[in-house]
Amino acid sequence: MHHKPASSLSAVQIAMLVLGALMVVFIWALFVFQTTTARTEALQARQSEHRNLALIVSESLKQMTDRAKAMGSLVVEDPRQESAGFERLLALLAEDPVFNRLSVYTGSGNLLYASHPDSARATLSQWDEQLERQLEQVGFVPMLPLRSADSEAIGASPGWRLPFLVPVRGKAQESLARLILIELDIGYLAGLLQHVELGPRGFIQVLDSEGEEWMRADTSGVIVGGVRMSRIQPALNGRVSSGQATFEVNDELYQYVFVTRANHGFTVSVAQPHDEILGPLRSDQNKQLLLNVLMTVLVGGIVYWLVRALTEQESVLRALQVSEQRNQQLIERLEGEHARSSRAASIDHLSGLYNRRQFLDIASDTLNDQRRNRRLSALLFIDLDRFKSINDSLGHQVGDLLLQAVAGRIQRMLGPEDVAARFGGDEFVVLLAGDRTEADIEHWAAGLTSHLSATYELDGTELNSSPSVGIAICPRDGQTIENLIRCADAAMYSAKKAGRGQYRFFDQSLNLKDVEEFHLEQSFAEALRNREFILHYQPQVCLETMEIIGYEALVRWQHPEFGLLFPDRFIPVAEHSGFVIPLGLEVLRLACAQINQWQAEAVPIQPVAVNVSPIQLAQPEFCRRVLEMIREHDLNSGQLELEITETAMLDANAVENLHCLKAAGVRLSLDDFGTGYSGFAHLEAVPVDKLKIDRSLISKICNSHDDSPIVSSTIILAKRMDLKVVAEGVETREQLVHLKVAGCDIAQGYHLSRPMPADDVPDFIREFSGAEAVV
Repeated sequence: MHHKPASSLSAVQIAMLVLGALMVVFIWALFVFQTTTARTEALQARQSEHRNLALIVSESLKQMTDRAKAMGSLVVEDPRQESAGFERLLALLAEDPVFNRLSVYTGSGNLLYASHPDSARATLSQWDEQLERQLEQVGFVPMLPLRSADSEAIGASPGWRLPFLVPVRGKAQESLARLILIELDIGYLAGLLQHVELGPRGFIQVLDSEGEEWMRADTSGVIVGGVRMSRIQPALNGRVSSGQATFEVNDELYQYVFVTRANHGFTVSVAQPHDEILGPLRSDQNKQLLLNVLMTVLVGGIVYWLVRALTEQESVLRALQVSEQRNQQLIERLEGEHARSSRAASIDHLSGLYNRRQFLDIASDTLNDQRRNRRLSALLFIDLDRFKSINDSLGHQVGDLLLQAVAGRIQRMLGPEDVAARFGGDEFVVLLAGDRTEADIEHWAAGLTSHLSATYELDGTELNSSPSVGIAICPRDGQTIENLIRCADAAMYSAKKAGRGQYRFFDQSLNLKDVEEFHLEQSFAEALRNREFILHYQPQVCLETMEIIGYEALVRWQHPEFGLLFPDRFIPVAEHSGFVIPLGLEVLRLACAQINQWQAEAVPIQPVAVNVSPIQLAQPEFCRRVLEMIREHDLNSGQLELEITETAMLDANAVENLHCLKAAGVRLSLDDFGTGYSGFAHLEAVPVDKLKIDRSLISKICNSHDDSPIVSSTIILAKRMDLKVVAEGVETREQLVHLKVAGCDIAQGYHLSRPMPADDVPDFIREFSGAEAVV
């Protein structure tokens, strides 16, 4: 059956043409947008610069008028002191390069004094009206007078002096005592602009309150004449105001920015042509224009090539359409197979529940929904009691039927939002969702325990089984699926220890030890494979010569989660879990490998003592394995010493292994003497070389006359049996002295050195050999 193609080739060609056109439109629209934006930004940036410049110049003029006002304080109404004030004014005027001329007038505007009498104004009556408004509105503030009211300035070009009227307050505080006319040097002011960037045709103006120009200057100096500008009317409200505008002169557009100080009656404006401001952008815009043209040609060429290529591929496409129809049928079949395989990958084939991987994905989403809705969730970890024995005794077929029956009972108890899975073996996990209280969760767990403990009818066989259930609550015990599984697993372990058919909630304070022991037991095999066990070495010192004569190897577990663990944390777990034998062999292997390494590095190492468990020593092949390990590492049998406990002497196989090792030259030492049930009578049957007095007896020594008669007696009896005596747990100098006096041969303990990693042993040997002997 043939199907019509979804789209014709002509539609694709049209789409390519439209796409090319859109790209060209986008390129040119972007160019216009960038050009407009760059123009606007350049004008705004220059406008901001010009406003700042106008503010700076206006502030400078204000400061100059303030200085003039300060100078006016020298003028007083007392005629006897006024002449002295004039002389001081004249001296200050000569020192200031800005103030060009200065004249002092009466309050009515008549001339009293002038620094240049020939050119001084005889009267200031032309500015009386403006002065009255100034005093009425802002008080005694210096101001720039109106140019239009100055008969000398009307019709003239901007002059070289900028006049400022400074009213001086009289003794009555409200009366006008004197008027000071300060004329500023415009040339000096213009010279300050020589480092300011205004462009060739930009300029700055000083205007009076009516917008009449008093001064115009650019970076070259004062301008006489220049373009005519429209008069502006500055805002006269507020102390400082600013504005901007544009104006056109001779078909050229100017940007105009001004700052007005209404209190002082002047405005500073800055103007510059748009062409000068936008000039630096033209080069970049021309380059961008050329690039846009090239991009347009390139897009057009690509579109043309694509349309032509599509036309040439029309025949190929028609042939592929037939193949596509066949492929579509194959894809539909593959999708069906994929759906079936996905379901098979997510479902446990035996129980019909989710498998571990799918449960973790679904339960994580369910738990997040529960937390968002602020509802309690509970994770139950279920383990069937005695399942291994059922599986072994009745066969795997009955075991599989039991797992299916348990899964069916669990599934029938689930609510619409609950999720259940089989993790493997006889372990099931349930996540209780929905709106439940903690009491509801406990009621559900009790019902589940009772339901799973009921009798099963399996293939004509009645079978009784029970679950051990651990329960973890979210968010109390954990907020992720992984944490809840870990807590529920630990709670299940606690329930299993309490008996069959029990459930337990996770309780950190009650289950802490059980949790740790459980995880240590679970990770023992992996730790042996990953070589997580290491040895630390504690030196043994001869009390007569104070020289190191050997080391005791002490095992440590570098656990990835709990850190460095000492033997008292994991040796009991190894003994009751059956890992003590492989652990003992691993310790022997590590010790032999380290002796071999020290031997290759010429480190002066004496025999290394290794503790051996009675369980390990009772193995029939123990002697042979030890001797093979010694030969494998190219060692002498005398370089290894084994430490045994008193309980090992009670086992016939252990005694036989000890004689075998002794005959091969391996040194033997009896550890923890004084804490067991054997005595010196048993030592005759065991070929040991050393006797180690337990630390519990050594700790009682404090160097008095009645110290530990047991220790002294033990040393004497051991000497008579030709045994070396080792005191372990020596922690004080007094204990060391007492043991040396009592005839003890060897000592070890924290007073001499703590156990250390193998890498620290060479440095310790050098330091100990160089130190003075300890008495």
